[in-house]
Amino acid sequence: MARRARGGLISAADAAQALGVGSRAAVARLNRLAAAGWLARVQRGVYLIVPLDASDPAATTVEDPWVLANAVLAPCYIGGWSAAEHWQLTEQLFRSTFVVTAAGARTRAKTLLGAELHIVRVPRARLSGSTTVWRGPVRVAVSDRERTIADALIAPDWVGGSRHLIEILTNYKQSTHFSPTKLLARVAELGKGSAYKRLGFLVERLFGADDVIVPACLKGKSAGVIKLDPAIASRGKLVKRWGLWVNIEVKGECGRQR
Repeated sequence: MARRARGGLISAADAAQALGVGSRAAVARLNRLAAAGWLARVQRGVYLIVPLDASDPAATTVEDPWVLANAVLAPCYIGGWSAAEHWQLTEQLFRSTFVVTAAGARTRAKTLLGAELHIVRVPRARLSGSTTVWRGPVRVAVSDRERTIADALIAPDWVGGSRHLIEILTNYKQSTHFSPTKLLARVAELGKGSAYKRLGFLVERLFGADDVIVPACLKGKSAGVIKLDPAIASRGKLVKRWGLWVNIEVKGECGRQR
């Protein structure tokens, strides 16, 4: 049965297949092993194989929160600040792992096996556009660079706020992975005019006018006025060109506020 485990985690369905028994019999076997201290129950239907050298099975922690999230919140992808850290788009460190899921998660925060998970529930269609990376022997879905930015352009709090979004966008622009075409394609996939507003404004203010991103954003932006950072109470200065209340300081590449 241990051979069916992925990252030390095994589901009741995998156990049933490995043991050649029905689901109820598999759960009963897993519960007996958990009671004996060989397994730690993570949540209904998911168990962690306790390392042989563990002194206290109840205090066992998971080695990789990404693998854990993949096991308990599928279908999902790792996104937001966790994806930004993975792609080296930010130097900010966050304690929790950001998980975007279509599963029926009841809370926005969950701690399992010592891992803090920050959970955002979305429609299943929103999960498209992710890529996969190897985490040990397990492939885990994660938003790519452009999707991470596109998500944050709609909801800046996914990366910790608009100030962090500016850092991420700047690092992306300066990297060898910068692709205006791919970034605009990811924004278009989400179909939100607010993303075009924030992207067009930030590109113009941070890097100056261009002939690809800014025109596309002017064409795709929605009507009405939104805040650059929705989490900040003050409205700041209205920029009519982009329909934005600019309520944080935005500096260009030369360091001046623009």
